Amino acid sequence: MMLSQEQSPVAPVRGAITHAVRKAGPQDEDALIEQCHLLHSENGLFKIDSGLVRDLVHCSIHGSPSQTFPHLAMIGVIGEPGQLQGSICLRIAQVYYSREFLLEELWNFVHPDFRKSNNARNLIRYAKQCADALPLPLFISIVSNTRTEAKVRLYERELKKMGAYFVYTPEALRTQ
Repeated sequence: MMLSQEQSPVAPVRGAITHAVRKAGPQDEDALIEQCHLLHSENGLFKIDSGLVRDLVHCSIHGSPSQTFPHLAMIGVIGEPGQLQGSICLRIAQVYYSREFLLEELWNFVHPDFRKSNNARNLIRYAKQCADALPLPLFISIVSNTRTEAKVRLYERELKKMGAYFVYTPEALRTQ
């Protein structure tokens, strides 16, 4: 089942909820794509496809699902256009065993120059406020190669912990 933009529960949260976070606009598109590449350089597990990144960012900003990304998504940002300090991407999705929807975090990224700030916490709180406004359960994860324990502590202060992620890379893929 696909929700149209009119049916989307994203509609009630189009403006900034948390004072530091605002909804991304077309003027943020290039900076968001740049942030996605920086995020990938820190934590990417697979080869990045810039076209997919651009499609997701574009669909999220314009509230228009695509064939590749059929469920609505939104991006909250901190900072001025062209000088983003951080961003969070949330999409409406489903788990494989239910027709019910959830709000899934795809990334929560703070630019390295702004990591000694409250930006990560504000982005998490923004996601929680979006989930409350929709209302949908919020699923957030941490996929990180750096300062993972500190990130887990931050998330544990803001959210209820439920499970963990683990990764195994076959030997044949380790050299690629």
